[in-house]
Amino acid sequence: MSALLSDGFSSLPPESIQPEREWTLYLTRTADKAQKNLDKPLRILIRDALLRLCQCPERLGERLSQPLTTVFSHHITYKGKEFRIAYQLSPETDSVVVLLIGPHENFYRKLKNLLYAS
Repeated sequence: MSALLSDGFSSLPPESIQPEREWTLYLTRTADKAQKNLDKPLRILIRDALLRLCQCPERLGERLSQPLTTVFSHHITYKGKEFRIAYQLSPETDSVVVLLIGPHENFYRKLKNLLYAS
């Protein structure tokens, strides 16, 4: 997994969300490859969303239902199209692990296959 550098924090506008603690963000290889295939403006939106997720991931995402109850999903709209960021939290290490990034179409099917393929 690759850690996302937080060099973009200074360019983000201040928000009303106060972080409870600082989380470390990790992208799986699958998530990293998926985001590299997207348009640059969309990648910037995703980067900003990921940086906000580091501040309070429990409040910004929604917990998924069975069988994906360990996964959270954050929603983004870009040019009228829905995109998702799926991630898991590890409170012991204060880390957010991004599993998958992509369009809403078949997203949860891909996520389930990714988690339960082995």
